[in-house]
Amino acid sequence: MKHEGTIIASEKKKLFKYNTHEQKIEWETVFKNKIVGISRIENFVFVLTTSWGSYSTSMINYQTGALKWKKDIVLYNVHILSDLIIFIDTTREVVSISAETGNENFRVKTGFRWTSPKMVLVDQKIYLFSKKKTMLLNLNTGSLVESKLPSKLNPKEITFVIDEFQMNINTLNTSDSGYSPIFDGGIVGGDSGSFDAGADGGGDGGGGGGE
Repeated sequence: MKHEGTIIASEKKKLFKYNTHEQKIEWETVFKNKIVGISRIENFVFVLTTSWGSYSTSMINYQTGALKWKKDIVLYNVHILSDLIIFIDTTREVVSISAETGNENFRVKTGFRWTSPKMVLVDQKIYLFSKKKTMLLNLNTGSLVESKLPSKLNPKEITFVIDEFQMNINTLNTSDSGYSPIFDGGIVGGDSGSFDAGADGGGDGGGGGGE
């Protein structure tokens, strides 16, 4: 969805929507803490704020600037399917929350002990995979079952993926680690001090037990 003639910008603790044609601010939202990253996906505006080393993500309505919800999390590899936001957080768990309320639907360990899996949307199905293992996520229950990527997609050879969701919005970065923060502003996983989005090679290249 394109929104020509509009930009979203932030100044320290303030976020605003600016109409470039009329050169006016359509709305502004003030936060208690410093804004360190922003990102828009369709009508959802994600705002990352920080205070004393702790990070929070807020969901802002693109049309009105109203706050939908705020959670003390950082979102990686975000995928939005209807009202579901599926992401990986700093605990290395796959999480599903409601886009409208922020309420958590499920939280599940990825099942990859020695590597950071890539998460991709293919044919409306979410897969997590490394070079040695592929898991399919049940979007209703959060259960993970061993699976295979569709024909001619070789997990041992794939290094980067722009999946169906990212192709449609064309706003998310990808990384070889499989984890991609959605915010513009320089924040990366390691900055929080609690998450290390290590490269795939950490578990796939070494012997014994890598997944």
